[in-house]
Amino acid sequence: MSRLSRLGLAAMAAVSLTGCGVRQSDVIEAGGPATVTVFPDAKQRQIVFFVSSEGRLTPVAGGVFTDTDREGGYENGKVPGEMALSMLLFGPSEKARAAGLHTELPPAEGHIDMKSGTDQALVRVPVAVRRLGKTAVRQLVCTAAYAEGGDGTAEVTVAGNDGRLPPAHCDA
Repeated sequence: MSRLSRLGLAAMAAVSLTGCGVRQSDVIEAGGPATVTVFPDAKQRQIVFFVSSEGRLTPVAGGVFTDTDREGGYENGKVPGEMALSMLLFGPSEKARAAGLHTELPPAEGHIDMKSGTDQALVRVPVAVRRLGKTAVRQLVCTAAYAEGGDGTAEVTVAGNDGRLPPAHCDA
């Protein structure tokens, strides 16, 4: 086959591969990546709500502990809801921070108390709650609403060093 014939065949192949009728276009922005909110099984006792880099509440299952992690936990009389709230106030783990999760709550040390019934919970935390932003309050409310195997529908009242907030439901 001559060189001219080979060039002709190559040109025809290139035209047939690129000439399929689809025009080139610019990238069309359609918003951020798709996200799916996944709630762990209601039997999972410690569900802590941190904040994603996009500002969305993100449930994080905290039910797997090492013996070191349990210090101050069940062995010292804390119920699962208090454990979840302690984890929330302590902040996300190093792995969770590396994944872009953070908390809107200020660092706090002190006594955490949670009293819960079938559809309601009272949470006492060692922070001034009236000055908290909406996202920080939602973190507390949602963590408490899912605590102790709850389904997230409980009405939660948050109390702190400076009084109580009105009862609220989780709207994660």
